[in-house]
Amino acid sequence: MGLWLVAIAVGIAGVITSLDADPQRMWQAIWVNFLYWTAIAQAGVVFGAILVAAGGHWGKPFRRVAEPTGAFLPVSLLVFASMYYGAEYIFPWMGPVEGHVNLEWLTRDGVFLRNGILLAALYAVSFYFLRVSLRPDARLIATRQSGWRNKVLTGLARGWRGDDEEAARSRRVMGWLGPVLVGAWVLVFSLMSFDISMSLMPGFISVIWGPLYFLAGWLCLLSLVAILAHRYKERHNLEDAWGKWEFHDLGKLMFAFTIFWAYIWFSQFLPIWYGNLGRETIFFEQRTVNGFGPLLWAQMALVFLVPFALLLWRRPKMNSRYLSMVAVVLLVGFWLERYNLVVPSTWHGEGPPFGWPEISITLGFAGLFGLCYSVYASLTPKLPIHESLVAGERSVGP
Repeated sequence: MGLWLVAIAVGIAGVITSLDADPQRMWQAIWVNFLYWTAIAQAGVVFGAILVAAGGHWGKPFRRVAEPTGAFLPVSLLVFASMYYGAEYIFPWMGPVEGHVNLEWLTRDGVFLRNGILLAALYAVSFYFLRVSLRPDARLIATRQSGWRNKVLTGLARGWRGDDEEAARSRRVMGWLGPVLVGAWVLVFSLMSFDISMSLMPGFISVIWGPLYFLAGWLCLLSLVAILAHRYKERHNLEDAWGKWEFHDLGKLMFAFTIFWAYIWFSQFLPIWYGNLGRETIFFEQRTVNGFGPLLWAQMALVFLVPFALLLWRRPKMNSRYLSMVAVVLLVGFWLERYNLVVPSTWHGEGPPFGWPEISITLGFAGLFGLCYSVYASLTPKLPIHESLVAGERSVGP
């Protein structure tokens, strides 16, 4: 908890010192980190929804590791609202600009009002899903908690119908709510990515921009789960719940989505190249000039080449320590991907800006995310209690 508070203090100091000295770099850093941490936070809730929709029993032991990321969502909404005041430093279409821009759709008030309402609705559904997921265990957990945690869990268990009935009701509600949440996640995050990141390049249009954004958050979430599950397994001796076969399944999913994300990224490049679409080369041009070229290559190495090589074999994916190391590479790589998503389109200075504003604000966001995660995780057990867990099952695949 102390570490998170120190990180938040550093982030606040970065905002204060940069607000007058270099406001554009400050808002760029906020934009980058909003996109990065929000995608992970929402994906943590969607993890459980996808398991329900797909009947993924293998992932049940990981569900409570992923769900606490959703505690960051209210902070995300507040940060999004604050970004309204920095829009002039980010959006080129707010001033004179060449190229095709739909200024009836892209207005400052319209972008923030439209996406603010959609995010609030999505987050409300997400918290209802978390409530339904946690309720079957709330009464038992409350007896082992004290203070404010006991009060929260006791309130969550109000109107108790019995363990069996509550567990059955939870499964029934999540059965229809899970697919709804997954669909809302895809639609809302796609629209938001069009409005606040693709619009940074007037004239550039990509129909797969949305999947590039929310699937990157999904892959980062899988990586974070691998790191935290390894840590919990070592601390609490939970080999029975998170054994080599469970980490093997998680590693296969990370491997598959690493390939899939790189595939759709290349699918964006390929038609631009063979169709000689001059208007759309702006995306690659901005990321290969003014010193940004090495960052683009570093990004692709960290989010595809290195994880692909390290996850190609079967046995390493069964080692939780090894898998968590690969997960760190992916998390760093996708933060760089978010940086490359925003900064080359908005920065007009000499060379990529990277210094105190970027480092301090990133640490501040990491502190906020860690604080929210820790507080929520302290409420819940690391594993679902009223849930049948399929553990130790052998699986097949690379």
